[in-house]
Amino acid sequence: MGDTTDRQQFVCFLEPARDAMPEDPTPEEAAGVRAHFEYYTGLHEAGTLILAGRTLERPWVGVFVFEAASREAAQRVVDQDPAIIAGLFKARLQPYRVALARDQ
Repeated sequence: MGDTTDRQQFVCFLEPARDAMPEDPTPEEAAGVRAHFEYYTGLHEAGTLILAGRTLERPWVGVFVFEAASREAAQRVVDQDPAIIAGLFKARLQPYRVALARDQ
């Protein structure tokens, strides 16, 4: 990906707009989640995504840590998530700094 020293790190917390969605998604929600995963796969392949995952029980929370040039650029990454566009998730974005990681 090249030099990332000018890039900042951000964390985004995702919560389903419909609480039962992770356990019982509608066909439309399932399609939106697939598009969401494909979007994050693209961010990973581009070297933007640091990590992503979700809780496996309530409360449902997805977390992704990524790099962007600015807060505005980070917000665009979040806003372009197909599941955010479809209204499937609510998102909260915050500046973040990875302090320790297994592969550092």
